[in-house]
Amino acid sequence: MRRRTVFAGGFAAIAAAVAAPLLTRRIDDELRHILRTGFGDVIAADPEADLFIADVAAIWDGITPPAQRITKPTTWMLSPQLSGPRAERANLTEVVTLTFMHATNAVRAFETGEPLVYLGMPDPYANPCANPLSAMWL
Repeated sequence: MRRRTVFAGGFAAIAAAVAAPLLTRRIDDELRHILRTGFGDVIAADPEADLFIADVAAIWDGITPPAQRITKPTTWMLSPQLSGPRAERANLTEVVTLTFMHATNAVRAFETGEPLVYLGMPDPYANPCANPLSAMWL
């Protein structure tokens, strides 16, 4: 084999290894990153957080066109350099964080160490009394 062939093959392997996480990032990974950043590793790794991530990912998949399901999480990784994805990612982070706080007792679990409880996606019309942010929620 020629040296150029070996170098080209090596370069292609390195490029594939670097590009793989960018091209295979899913919305689940982005949601877990948002929870880990906002609430810490313990809460983000809880099985109740997995249920929340699955519900949000299902909603996101239902309203996002198929082509954007791959491209959006990939471009969000580049958000520090690009202003459009940065604003979109900041909006997603805000919505997911507030929804997680309304759907779980994350604040109370973080402060007191009690188990995380996922109540389901918040719907003020279907279940108006399930507010984990209230002082009276048990």
